[in-house]
Amino acid sequence: MSDKIPISICIDVEPDLRCINSRKPERWAGFEAFHQYIPRRREMLESATGSPVRFSWNVRLDPQIEHAYGSAAWAVRQYHKIFDALRAEGDEIGLHTHAWRWSVKDGCWIGDHADGDWVEHCARLSCRVYRGCFGKSPRVFRFGDRFMSNRMMGILDELGILCDLTLEPGHGAVRTLSPTDRMTGWIPNYRGVPQAPYRPSRWNYKREGRRRPRNIWVLPVSTGRPHGEIAGLPYPAPRRLTMILGFPFPALRQILEQRLDNARPHVVALARTDVTLNPSTREQLDLFFDHLIEHPLRERFVFGTPLETLGRLANQESATNGNQSL
Repeated sequence: MSDKIPISICIDVEPDLRCINSRKPERWAGFEAFHQYIPRRREMLESATGSPVRFSWNVRLDPQIEHAYGSAAWAVRQYHKIFDALRAEGDEIGLHTHAWRWSVKDGCWIGDHADGDWVEHCARLSCRVYRGCFGKSPRVFRFGDRFMSNRMMGILDELGILCDLTLEPGHGAVRTLSPTDRMTGWIPNYRGVPQAPYRPSRWNYKREGRRRPRNIWVLPVSTGRPHGEIAGLPYPAPRRLTMILGFPFPALRQILEQRLDNARPHVVALARTDVTLNPSTREQLDLFFDHLIEHPLRERFVFGTPLETLGRLANQESATNGNQSL
């Protein structure tokens, strides 16, 4: 197994619109379409790699969903047959939580990252709803808009989350990921965050804990530095780009090869469930999957859940250095 390359594809299961119309909340057409899209791709990847393929589906169960749909558990109740089918495939069902708060005064949604109590409420509510839906605590978590803090990481650790997928190494601090969004606070600076998984320090979640690290593992999303002129990206290319499926394929191919060029390679890619609704992003998604299926290293690829990826990397580390496995 030491020559295998773990790959995790982690999908944010959420409404198609970021700012939901609470007066007329719509079905999650993107999730419905992506669920129909993925079985053929799963089959093709399994044929190419000779091993089972599993994904992580991280679902929104937070206050925005509760406000708009009347219940934070709406998606699991509405799509329970889909979630049952995904779990039957061995896929992970995790959590994806946003800090959206409805402002009566402004009549819009605000991503309230500056209010630590509100952020904590969003995480705790999501975990509580998850336990009510699935009868157990979530194991995998990803906060929306790549927001994280020491307080939040401590709460996730307390709640028993085993793996966090929030951090995207190399990105600088920004107010918002979209100029049309209303946000408070800052999305943190992740320059210097390692690409390799680690158990974070209790005092600095961006660093590995040398003494008494937290129990939770951070599995950073794969990022890289695309170069050259790429259609769909500004020129010169951004200093750092996250591997989000639906982004321009030439850029994702560069990031993939950068990650595969490591001494102990692994890949963590993201997708939103609405990626197949837009013909342009659907085409980029197709190109990326086709590339994986035809890749010269495809027989070494192992597509697993985040916890499976952590386990394989820990076993490789143990085999090489005699360190304790995950």
